[in-house]
Amino acid sequence: MILDRLSMLLSRFGVTPQARATAAAHASIWREAARKVPGLVPDLIRQSGLLAGEPVRMSGGIPRAAPIDPHRLAYEAGRRDLALQLLAAAGLTPTQLNELLEEQDYD
Repeated sequence: MILDRLSMLLSRFGVTPQARATAAAHASIWREAARKVPGLVPDLIRQSGLLAGEPVRMSGGIPRAAPIDPHRLAYEAGRRDLALQLLAAAGLTPTQLNELLEEQDYD
């Protein structure tokens, strides 16, 4: 996944000078929130399902792709998109994302 923070913010707010100022203010708020609440970024990643695998159905002990539900796909895509926008606003870098992935406890 490539996290292009500037493009994500501009796609949400627009490219006019006023929109850029709004995007900068939004990013400032989220960077401050991420600094004050260290668990915010990992929680956003976890709650959004950003790293969730595709659902499977077991058939004879073999995992097979689950049937596609367009409503579920749209819902999950919206959750991931919002999380990516908030993470981009918080200033998350690809390196930090990799570090967070390495810290995940899968027990």
